[in-house]
Amino acid sequence: MAPSDPATPAPRRQGFWLTVSEIVGVLALIIAGLNLWDSRQQHALDAARERERAQAEQARAQAQSAFIAVGEADAEGRTISLRPLKTVQAIQSQRYDFPHDVLDHGVDVTAERPRIEADWIAGGLKRALEAAHAKAVGEARVPVVIETVYVEDGDSRTDVSLYRIGFSWKRGFLGDWRVHLRGIALARRGLAGDPAAALDAGWTAAKADLAAR
Repeated sequence: MAPSDPATPAPRRQGFWLTVSEIVGVLALIIAGLNLWDSRQQHALDAARERERAQAEQARAQAQSAFIAVGEADAEGRTISLRPLKTVQAIQSQRYDFPHDVLDHGVDVTAERPRIEADWIAGGLKRALEAAHAKAVGEARVPVVIETVYVEDGDSRTDVSLYRIGFSWKRGFLGDWRVHLRGIALARRGLAGDPAAALDAGWTAAKADLAAR
């Protein structure tokens, strides 16, 4: 038997083996990947929370700056004088749009005296009462879209909202109608686009109510 040659290399072991340093390197890569994923998830969560916070702040600011007109009729029911519900707001101008068969054009007023006058709509309301065969005495409401330019915190803003004007009537001995304004109430604020649809819907409901009285 021939002696073994010491210069001949020993046969290598089969298979794939990782050294300790290689294992540590793989684990480091895995941990780094997990940390990156976790960081991105946290970033996305923080961004979503920031969007929610910004939306809530915007909604709160809009609610705080919302314009609402209030007003009372004079003793004769001829005029409703209007003012902002919030004293920090100042009306610069207003435009009133009524149903077309009540008044076929808008009415513009300035800040000096924002108001609604019975004379503007009395003729149209009398025609509606006649057409509805209304009772001799009664009360109802007519819709109006009010576009208001106002100032708050030094900024000029615009609000377009639907209101309802309360009015009463009485038929005289000679058959003439006497119309008196009673007050005004907000029906729907923040109208977008053409408000004619909201105005027409409000007037259709009002006429049905008028005919039933």
